[in-house]
Amino acid sequence: MRATSPVIVGRDEEIGLLSSALDAVRRRSGRALFFVGEAGIGKSRLVGECAYRAYGLGMPVLRGRATSTGLVVPFRPLVEALSSRFRAAGTPTDPELAPYHPALARLVPEWRQEASPGYPETVVELAEALLRLLSVLGRESGCTILLEDLHDSDTETIAVVEYVIDNLADLPILLLGTLRPEAGAALDLVRSAERRQAAGVRELKPLGDDQMRVLTGACLEAAPEEIPQVVHQRLAERAGGNPYLVEVLLADLLDTDQLRQSEGGWEAADDPGGPVPSGIVRSWARRLDRLDEPVRELLLAAATLGGQFSVTVLQTVTGFEDRALFTHLRSAVEAGVIAPDGAAPDRYAFRHSLTAEALISSLAPAERASLARRAAGAVERS
Repeated sequence: MRATSPVIVGRDEEIGLLSSALDAVRRRSGRALFFVGEAGIGKSRLVGECAYRAYGLGMPVLRGRATSTGLVVPFRPLVEALSSRFRAAGTPTDPELAPYHPALARLVPEWRQEASPGYPETVVELAEALLRLLSVLGRESGCTILLEDLHDSDTETIAVVEYVIDNLADLPILLLGTLRPEAGAALDLVRSAERRQAAGVRELKPLGDDQMRVLTGACLEAAPEEIPQVVHQRLAERAGGNPYLVEVLLADLLDTDQLRQSEGGWEAADDPGGPVPSGIVRSWARRLDRLDEPVRELLLAAATLGGQFSVTVLQTVTGFEDRALFTHLRSAVEAGVIAPDGAAPDRYAFRHSLTAEALISSLAPAERASLARRAAGAVERS
């Protein structure tokens, strides 16, 4: 059973930014805006809200997404964005775009026959051609291009995006991008653009306790006070303010009948919880696969120790020397999996307690037992 909120909760400031940016674009004042946050924090919901508002204003909307699945496809989010528009509306026929058809042929198949054979257009030429195309599309009421998951993009896409945001100030274009705070070309671009004041950047934080209660009520179509307090407490412990995790955990409680609606209202088991939902386990397994082997080993060992762990104990378990240990810890922090625990200088914690559970659940039982025995043996020997 799905438990999805029909409304966006706790993002009023971000929605206000989107509204202001759309108004500016209608006045031919281009804007670039980026939302940065961990998986499930609500970036795509905000992109959907932007698309909805842009459609309401009569703006052409182009939406594309990078992906980590399969081979890296050059310019994937840009091709998808243009295709999402041209699939229904057809390619523009404005004569002023004709000189740019050869460069845009990389992104628009209909124009490939016009490409000059053997002439290698540069990424800069492609970026300028994309700007001209978006300007034509936005001539009457502005244009919005939405690019999601830029952390998975190829470097050529990032180069095009950089050129676009540096040159759209007087054009009727809104570029909205989303990415996770993972080290890489996309994050470097966004931080650089923010320093140069070429783009607005908003980091999406976890929801507060009151916002979590409102979100839970919205998912169940009930007032927050109508939902058992034990459910609110359990979601706060496991989801850590992440809207997607709230929805997944709620759906699991409903599917397992630990939360049910009766004539008297919502009822819950005394201690709602249970195993980590399979969707979360698969998601974390995919994220682990993208990390270097030593970082994966370190995180699995840390998860065996619990949601919080000591660096000293972790080093005992893994056997890493100081330099390697702190390099791998830094990589895990940059990937948004763990963070220093302010309670003590030598302690770290998983950003969500559910993360440690999910990492351990991603292992086969025999592998899980072997890892636990190795950790226990190392601690005993120390």
